[in-house]
Amino acid sequence: MTTRQAPDPRPRRGATHPSSPDPVRLHPMLRLPSPLVAAALTCALLSAPASAQDLVAIRAGTVHTLTGEPLKDAVVLIENGVIRAVGQDVEVPWNARVIEAKDGVVMPAYVLAHTIGGLSGSNENMENVPFLTVQDAIDPSSEFFDEALRNGIGTIHVIPGNRTLFGGQGMIVRPSGRTVEEMTVREHSGLKLSLEADRGTSRMAQIRKLRNVLKDAVDAKAELDRKRAEFDKEKEAGAIPADKEFDGKLDEQKQPILDLIEGRLPGYLFVPSAAEVPEVERLVREYPDMKLVLVLGPTCHKAADRIKALGLPVVLESNALEYEERDPETGDVSVLCPAKVFADAGIEFAISVSPGTSSAERFPWWQMAAMVRHGVDRATALRSLTTVPAKVLGLAAEFGTIEPGRVACLQVLTGDPLAATTWVETTLIEGEVVYERAKDARLKLLFGADGETAGEAK
Repeated sequence: MTTRQAPDPRPRRGATHPSSPDPVRLHPMLRLPSPLVAAALTCALLSAPASAQDLVAIRAGTVHTLTGEPLKDAVVLIENGVIRAVGQDVEVPWNARVIEAKDGVVMPAYVLAHTIGGLSGSNENMENVPFLTVQDAIDPSSEFFDEALRNGIGTIHVIPGNRTLFGGQGMIVRPSGRTVEEMTVREHSGLKLSLEADRGTSRMAQIRKLRNVLKDAVDAKAELDRKRAEFDKEKEAGAIPADKEFDGKLDEQKQPILDLIEGRLPGYLFVPSAAEVPEVERLVREYPDMKLVLVLGPTCHKAADRIKALGLPVVLESNALEYEERDPETGDVSVLCPAKVFADAGIEFAISVSPGTSSAERFPWWQMAAMVRHGVDRATALRSLTTVPAKVLGLAAEFGTIEPGRVACLQVLTGDPLAATTWVETTLIEGEVVYERAKDARLKLLFGADGETAGEAK
């Protein structure tokens, strides 16, 4: 097995780095330190503790790279928060911090493409608030983020929920940090819109309201363009001073809608059932520049062929992975797995987890295992929480796989990632250890000081 190595690892995400810094110019007297100064500097360097971020090596029994077959007895080498090399013949530097996982499994940390987890409150009472963002509602102290690290989740797209019309804009965050600013990976990550009818509202009424909001933004832009053209014409004729600039602008509520229509801001469209798929088709025809991600409800699999024809990214809600359906004639209850229908249709999809619930749906391993239990292959299940959501979020070049040049967001597991008896020993974000099961205060509180409880302590 050959070693894959990156010659120039990238800087950590979220840090500010000048693209081409000027060379440092030293005073002539400082260019060559005296022997005494050199000795002092050497002692200081030798006595200073090495940063855990600089060089980290993980020795693993198995590495799931998500780029090919798993590697046995391999090393993942991380430098400055970026994966430098991975392979069976990677040499571990003498000064690297070593994480021993010879009996464990290393794989990319999970990526959530769509969740309301971590928000301090639910959607706004007003249904049309595209100018708002979740930034002020994200709670860094939320237990959701603690549990995310406990379950190997490293990248999270927090976005308003489905009970809305235009519910505001989301943020991509890491579940580690004391402030929202420390957690931020990307602001203004997408605009949430929904075709789900509110209580007392019909499906057609919801569709009509959504159409009207989109049309109002288009009309407002056309009116603004008309006024600008008149301004330019009058300026050219000398009726307006040559140094005066046009100061018209779209109001703050319509600008995000226009950004959505013109493809500058992705839209995460909740489609509650197969009955709303024709409206999605109409939106795609009428607004061809719009970049939509479909967030699908449980019965959307009944229109799998039409969804496939749209060619749009797909995220399955956690309740769209397995649900019960009663036959209206016989009364028999059957368990359905829409994910299996989409997989069989050749539709790539990401999945999410349900926050704030005591059910197994909040665990990534359960979500993936449920799909496999219904016949979805393991590779598809693993991709649905790693490579596919990273692609949906536009982060495929940084997250979702273990290969040179990727950001080192990783999890160290005790065994098979789909097994209920497996748990996360360590979670790393950008090469930094942000969770260790042995130091998990909540598990110690629940299960005693040793914290040695099997998989049910996830």
